[in-house]
Amino acid sequence: MKPLNQPERRTRLWQFTLLYLLALLIPLGASYYLFSNRSIADENARLKKELDRTHEEQARLITQFDTLTQHLQRIDAVDQRMRVENNDLVLGKLATSNQDYLNSIAVNLSQLRNDSAQMQIPAHRLIARNVLRDFDLFRSNRSTIDVLRQQLAKNGDDTRSAERMAAELAQAKQQIIMLQASLSRPAPMPSGGGGGGGPAVAPPSANARLQISLLTDQVAFAEADCLRQRALDHKARSRERKQLLEQSRTAFIQILQDPATEDLKASIEKTLEPINLELGHPARFFGLF
Repeated sequence: MKPLNQPERRTRLWQFTLLYLLALLIPLGASYYLFSNRSIADENARLKKELDRTHEEQARLITQFDTLTQHLQRIDAVDQRMRVENNDLVLGKLATSNQDYLNSIAVNLSQLRNDSAQMQIPAHRLIARNVLRDFDLFRSNRSTIDVLRQQLAKNGDDTRSAERMAAELAQAKQQIIMLQASLSRPAPMPSGGGGGGGPAVAPPSANARLQISLLTDQVAFAEADCLRQRALDHKARSRERKQLLEQSRTAFIQILQDPATEDLKASIEKTLEPINLELGHPARFFGLF
């Protein structure tokens, strides 16, 4: 038997088929458009390349930061040892180690500066610039610390030298007093002496007079040299430094008026050369002001 509504069924079948084809055509067309469009593929490639570059730059920064951190830790450990160390030889080795670490930091910072100029990620360039700025400040502070440490060591050496010179000066003064006392003792009376009169005093020998003159000049030289060393503790071209150098120069020239020995004269002239050069006096004064 044939259905009575066969024409309507055929019409509905064609309508359904057409609707199904239209519904299937839309996703197929969209898929074809998406997969055939090269801009999306290029964008995906660009994003993948940028991600790889980000990972590479991050890995390079992490490596450099780790190296700098290790150098900082080593410098801190050396500083801790230098605070409690008294051996000059060990202190010299520790200072050399610190300088080596600072040189390595300078090399790493130079490499980081070159790498940051080639980085494509703005955030990485900003981080690198901040780190470079902080380490430049650190290096400046380290330079100040090294200068202060050297000045402290120099002051310690000057203090020990001044104490040694003061001890030598006191010893020389004591020797002068003893020699003068021995020269002022009365000479023994001759056994067959006749008339009265006071005790005869033997004149000092030429050797004793030379020894007294030499000790006196050595004391004056030590005092003048103390003035010179005190002047060197002040800043260059300061008024206090100039005044102390003038006083030292005057004391040295007073000794040169009548030096005890030629060696002492040569030593004073050699000491006066840098003083005259700094004060602007003629190098050769021939005992005159």
